[in-house]
Amino acid sequence: MKNRLFAVLAASVLALGQTTIRTTHASSGAVLVSTNLDSGAGSFRDAIDQANADPGVTHVQFTGGVSTIALLQSVVFTGPQALTINGNGAVLDGSGIALGAAFLATGGGDLAVARLGVRNGPAEGITVEVPPAASGTIHVSLFRVEILNNLGHGVLINDQEDSSAPEGQQPDPDGSAASVDVAVVNSRFVGNGFSVTDRDGLRVNEGGDGDLIITVKHTVSAGNGADGIEVDERGAGDVRVDMFGTELTGNGSLDPLDFDDGFDIDEYNDGSVVGTVTFTVASENYEQGLDFNENNAGDIRVDLSHVSAIDNAEEGIEYEEDDDFAGGGDIVTTMTDMVATGNGANDGDAGLKVREKGPGSVVAVISGAVASDNAVGGILVREDAAGDLRADIDGATTLANDGRGIEFDENGAGDLAASLRDSTALTNTDVDIRADQQAPGAGSFAVSNVTYATASGNTPPTP
Repeated sequence: MKNRLFAVLAASVLALGQTTIRTTHASSGAVLVSTNLDSGAGSFRDAIDQANADPGVTHVQFTGGVSTIALLQSVVFTGPQALTINGNGAVLDGSGIALGAAFLATGGGDLAVARLGVRNGPAEGITVEVPPAASGTIHVSLFRVEILNNLGHGVLINDQEDSSAPEGQQPDPDGSAASVDVAVVNSRFVGNGFSVTDRDGLRVNEGGDGDLIITVKHTVSAGNGADGIEVDERGAGDVRVDMFGTELTGNGSLDPLDFDDGFDIDEYNDGSVVGTVTFTVASENYEQGLDFNENNAGDIRVDLSHVSAIDNAEEGIEYEEDDDFAGGGDIVTTMTDMVATGNGANDGDAGLKVREKGPGSVVAVISGAVASDNAVGGILVREDAAGDLRADIDGATTLANDGRGIEFDENGAGDLAASLRDSTALTNTDVDIRADQQAPGAGSFAVSNVTYATASGNTPPTP
């Protein structure tokens, strides 16, 4: 599905380049943006007005002569059709807008935006509002967009009737029956969200029946007021994530009472979080680097490979199942070639943390992890309530953490089966390795070729 979406966008952009386009809509379904003016013939606003009036208009193409358009009010697309916008390097500047997003789409069709900058808006740079009656899958594609210094979310894609939730209360799950499929490639979200709390570089909200699918590749989200990227799924559906080659740096500084993360996933109600994150860096964020939370019924099944989480103020990487609202579910993950160093200056439990709070099991395989110099623990794998903990760590290095180096902690009515191989855990301020099995339950902990100085727990190492 994702590859098909990218192919459609690429084909659309190519087709635009091969089409003779007039300033009024033509049989090709394309209109041309040829002026920097806010309105009038050849303007971006006029092109969108034409698309609103005629669903046969499916492409908006900027000419090479268009540079910066100083918008005086929001540009609103209400048409039901799929629309491709090729900005050709142009910029929408929202400094002159009193209220609202620089560009707003409300019609419910697929939207593809390429090679466009949006900056300095008083609210969101781009907003896509999913209509309550939408069904099927709505695709949003962002290719080489630069979303800079907007006071609200840089980009907001919203399929929730109520996106707020009082502290400690279950959030409203209502939204359309549609799934939302978002693809972001070679894009930048920088300096957005410095107005009120909880405004992110990129935010995707999904409610009702449907999945939230997000693909992010070769993208930077840095220095935003809240999360660099946040996805929030509240209805009966899954979060499916594929992130590759992405940088999430210095996000979350706006609200000292609620600092935020590099990449935040929140999933509520029936549904799981599944997917992969590879060759990604999450550094210097004001709370977690990666913060993946699943509530109610559902699992976390996200694999990580070649991920670095460095100098984040709390955990570098945090998986929490039944984070706020218990419902049962497992954490199943394979993590390969990880770095979690220098995290936890403000708070947290470990540089790399996997925790199941409610009924459910943990199955974790961690290979080649470095979790050193954290102001908290190094690696923590923990299971509470009813469920088993199965963990296999090999090739780990945990040095000079201000806490435990490597910890396996089974706290509920379940069994612990853990192994630690070919690893080094030294000079941690608490014990270097710990395995703890609470009653009732049976515990086993096998250690092979491990260098450590101190150990504790009520499940003794076995050779």
